[in-house]
Amino acid sequence: MNTEPPGTRPYLIRRLAALLIATALAFGALMAAYYGVGRNAAAVTDRTAPAIVEVEAARKALNESYTSLAGKETAEAEGVGETYGADLNAARQHLVQAGLGTVADKEGRETLRTATGQVSSYDFLIQQAARSTGNDTLRDAYLGYAGNTLRKEGSGIVPRLEKVQLSQREALADETSFDGLLWFLWITAYVLCAALVWLLVDTQRTLRRRFRRKLSPPLVGATALVALVLPLLTFLSSQIQHSLRLAAGKLGTISDPAGTLPHVEKIMNGTHWRAAVASWIPLAAVVLAALVVAGLQPRIEEYRFGKVRHGPRPRPRTLTRTRMYRAGAGLLALCLVLLGSVVNGGLPDLREGRVTVLASWTGDEEKRFREVLDRFGEKEDIEVIYQGTTSLRDVLLSRVDSGDAPDIAILPSLGEAAEYTDDLRPLGKGLAEPLKDYKPLWTAEDDAEVRAVPVKVSLKSIVWHDKARSRDLTTLASQGARWCAGMGGDATSGWPGTDWIEDILLQRSGKGTYMAWARGELPWASEQVREAWRLFGERLGTGPARTALRQDYTHGPFPKPGERSDAPGCELQHQGSFIRTTYRDGADATFTPSRDLLPEADRTGTAREISADFATLFGKSAAAEKLMRFLTGQEAQRIWAKPLPDGKDRTAAPGEDPQRPFFLTYQEDLPEDSVNARVDKELHARAPLCLDASDVMPPRMRSAFQHGVLDYLSSPDAPTLKRVLDDLDAVRADTAKTPHADPPRVCN
Repeated sequence: MNTEPPGTRPYLIRRLAALLIATALAFGALMAAYYGVGRNAAAVTDRTAPAIVEVEAARKALNESYTSLAGKETAEAEGVGETYGADLNAARQHLVQAGLGTVADKEGRETLRTATGQVSSYDFLIQQAARSTGNDTLRDAYLGYAGNTLRKEGSGIVPRLEKVQLSQREALADETSFDGLLWFLWITAYVLCAALVWLLVDTQRTLRRRFRRKLSPPLVGATALVALVLPLLTFLSSQIQHSLRLAAGKLGTISDPAGTLPHVEKIMNGTHWRAAVASWIPLAAVVLAALVVAGLQPRIEEYRFGKVRHGPRPRPRTLTRTRMYRAGAGLLALCLVLLGSVVNGGLPDLREGRVTVLASWTGDEEKRFREVLDRFGEKEDIEVIYQGTTSLRDVLLSRVDSGDAPDIAILPSLGEAAEYTDDLRPLGKGLAEPLKDYKPLWTAEDDAEVRAVPVKVSLKSIVWHDKARSRDLTTLASQGARWCAGMGGDATSGWPGTDWIEDILLQRSGKGTYMAWARGELPWASEQVREAWRLFGERLGTGPARTALRQDYTHGPFPKPGERSDAPGCELQHQGSFIRTTYRDGADATFTPSRDLLPEADRTGTAREISADFATLFGKSAAAEKLMRFLTGQEAQRIWAKPLPDGKDRTAAPGEDPQRPFFLTYQEDLPEDSVNARVDKELHARAPLCLDASDVMPPRMRSAFQHGVLDYLSSPDAPTLKRVLDDLDAVRADTAKTPHADPPRVCN
């Protein structure tokens, strides 16, 4: 007959439940803590380290490819040489591998895609340099453009790869760091394991007191199991963490990409099986639970048929048990949440979507556009990832061909957009609304589906100068050295010269001739076009023309502090209205219509050359369509027109923003005499507006035009001009054989 106190059996049942809950909690926390350390061992070896090494190898190969050519005379038969070809091929292969397994964040992956596309532009410029044998001026210019495409801060290939590496190393730091969450998990695991051991020991004491048993072998085994598992997992996790820390240090600075990966693999050798120990922790928990049941269940069974005692029943403890179970369930849920957080690497992105945008804007133009995108992202809770590159065409083509087009691309012309007709989404009536006032110029056909919407426009038929030099401009304009002419534009070098020739032709021969030439109906060797070229070269002169090849298009009369140590040496700049973003703070800039200063221009002419940027929609998501609608709306244009947050307004007069972009459908009250008001007046006047002719031309013709300008300026004489124009006419004849849509509108 059982003579033990009547509360023994309920006590044993409660203790069994407490031990099982404590086991689940302790080993759940222990598994989360151990898995948090070991989960990235395989990722670092198999994914992160290779991705970092591939990007570094690509960066090194690209730098070496340029170094192998710089300062080296290359024979025409040799071309770029085997060393350059091997380095470039290696770089491309490394970039492909990096793209397949990069661990960078979303923006880092977009940056890698952009850099990969830019490699084609870089290679083209190098090939052009190799073809310029015998013309050191042109060869050096092309090498300089290639160097800018490769290394220019912010937009060059190498800086982009370094940005990707930064993102990758941030991911590596997350994978190899012992952060606050892991400390919390391990401390929690130790506390819970200590509580579990205390419960086991206390249960042993109770059984010894009530049942006169010295030891319960199952409970002793359970205690020993906890005492063994906890230090063992601590030791193994410390080994894993030590290897991760060494691997991170090795990947932090890579001097030898080829030897880095084997070294990292050697460091990480053995971590995989240690990390796999996490899968045995649940088994250990099951064994421990079984030992607890084996130790207590026989004692509970002894009371199943115990003697019923009379007298007052003990007070029910349902409420206490309920609270205990709820607390246990809450702790268990917390462990599961922490485990899930460790497994998934954090909370998921709860935003409604993501939109990728590709455009040609870099520098201050990019900063301004990002303000618009940031506002949209905040308003719609949508992530927007922007990439800006002057190698827009090469990057976009590579992405479209690979089936990875951006959601939205901002293209320089309707002709460029027409190349992607099969890939672009037609825009609905709401998205095409901005075209209502400018339909004759801004759509290909009245009844055609709209696939591109202008979001920004620049006035080009103007010459910038200091406001204090407004009286003697004609004299200055006759001196080539007074012009701030720079042809460098990385992958699109030469376009400032095309603007000169286009504007001279427009102001000298009128819009009819201009339109016929832009559409390919007028030969390049025609008298009107040839004279525009000749006057361009004559106005600059041989010395300034060759100097212009070495200068960036931003070379202007108001350089930013620190950009050039010498005086600019020039006072006039034929550039679009956007160029003020490159002027120093407080520059007192103004403009004069180019017809007043260009050689042999019709001073009574009213036609103006402009350029526009068109938004096109590749993506099919609702988020991308929302952004398209936002870009064409008044709110975006107001944000775009505001001063930048840093408050550094260049060439600012009271009440105006000097960097303000211009739009076709948005006007605001501006001081009547301000530069912005004058530009707006020119854009909205009832005079003819003509699109940039090279933007209207087929891409191949446009590229040949740009490089023809560079060739001509290297030696601006009659024989060079004849050769250049003959080459351009050959391209014109060849492109005419390709079927194309109806001629684009050039002027309104």
